[in-house]
Amino acid sequence: MERGQLHHQDRLIPVAKLNALKELVNRTKLIDNENVLGIQVSSEALYRYYVLGPGNTTGSGRHGIDTVVGHLRTVRSYLRDHKLTFPVVISDIMDMYSEVPRTRAKRAGKLILLHETGWSTAGENPMVTEASPQAQGVFTQDFLTLAARQNLKAFYFAAFDLPFGSTEIERNFGIHYSNRTLKPEVNAVHVGAPLQAVRLWAGDNVIKAHRYWNADDDSVNKNFGRVYAAKPSVGRSGVLDDEISLRDPDSNILYCKSSNLCLESSSENDTQTLRTSPCSKEDNDQKWSVSNGKIASQNDANFCIDVNRPTTPDGDLVVAVSPCNEQPTQAISIVPAADEPLEIGIRSYGDVLVELSGNVTWQNTVPSASESRQWFYDPVLQSIKSRSSRQCLDAVLKCVTSGPVVLANCDPNNVNQKWVVNDITGHIHHATHIGFCLDGPKFSNGYLHLFWCNNDKNHNDTTHQNWYIKPVKSNA
Repeated sequence: MERGQLHHQDRLIPVAKLNALKELVNRTKLIDNENVLGIQVSSEALYRYYVLGPGNTTGSGRHGIDTVVGHLRTVRSYLRDHKLTFPVVISDIMDMYSEVPRTRAKRAGKLILLHETGWSTAGENPMVTEASPQAQGVFTQDFLTLAARQNLKAFYFAAFDLPFGSTEIERNFGIHYSNRTLKPEVNAVHVGAPLQAVRLWAGDNVIKAHRYWNADDDSVNKNFGRVYAAKPSVGRSGVLDDEISLRDPDSNILYCKSSNLCLESSSENDTQTLRTSPCSKEDNDQKWSVSNGKIASQNDANFCIDVNRPTTPDGDLVVAVSPCNEQPTQAISIVPAADEPLEIGIRSYGDVLVELSGNVTWQNTVPSASESRQWFYDPVLQSIKSRSSRQCLDAVLKCVTSGPVVLANCDPNNVNQKWVVNDITGHIHHATHIGFCLDGPKFSNGYLHLFWCNNDKNHNDTTHQNWYIKPVKSNA
């Protein structure tokens, strides 16, 4: 749980509650950027208004969300005036984010932070299929696996069972018993080492899997999970994750980041069909071997991935499996993201991020073949590494509004070297200093900074935070 939470769902923040926060800030030394992870100004307020309350009518509009956002701005403005930079957030149940596209984090230029997730080990409720130690173990295993694959940050509810509470379910959410002993089903959970982010190249196309939401309008994608091949994602495409696969060298699965499904060669109508399905490390249909430039299924059919010439109605290339042969349509190369050189551009007229003599800036005069303008972005490690210097972007928040961005020796455990590319808004978020983004100088050769993310709804490409990512291979 976050320290320093402020919960309120009423129309106006009571003066007493706001004064209590001010008292904590002014009279104690505990409210600072080191001790406080964040402040939550509402808990399930949108759900209570739009589902359970007066907003559950046609035409209720933005009254509920505007009211809650007003609370957030009041608290955030006060904290920023006191040089406190930790996040101020609104928290709600997942149903609200599914039902209301405007609240989705990525399109809004925000990082995702789950504030409360977990499973109870006892009790009954019509909305809960099973509350038991076994169910908690399954949920914890599945959730932590998902969180690792998607780089989700979350607060787990709860640390300990409670000796009090209104319901049995509420009292038994802990991963520890009330005597502080870890529950055995949770203790048995094992996620394993991080998977390797890769692209599957078929010539100058990349094998991809469709996401659940369409990138352009947040409608449900009728092609969800379907495998296809197309040119690599460039710029603010909204489909970068479609082409990112995570490879598990131990189980030999290929996990599709965009769909949370795994690549599978299954038997249908006396032949093999390539599709995506829920992941299973025990299913041979989802195990793949790489040899002689081909990717072959490890099931009994042993077919190879084949990128055929025909296209789908959307203009994408068809990806299938067929008996392994020497045809060029089966030549697939697996390129780790850590070895995939990229250009990181800013604005729209050829300005790119460059490394020069150990410093990082942007220019438009560096030759296109120069390694100084090439970078490696690993979405698993969340690192951005210079190809020329082999150092990583590193940012330290020096004051309430900004901090310098430099190059430093790469360290996967250094929280200042964690970055998240948002290919809808163009932001490059800092994954640790939440609310801050990579900010380019107005003129070339100036230094980069960490600055408050600019969430301009128009995403004007002349701002200093609208970056685009392009694989160098796409220039060929």
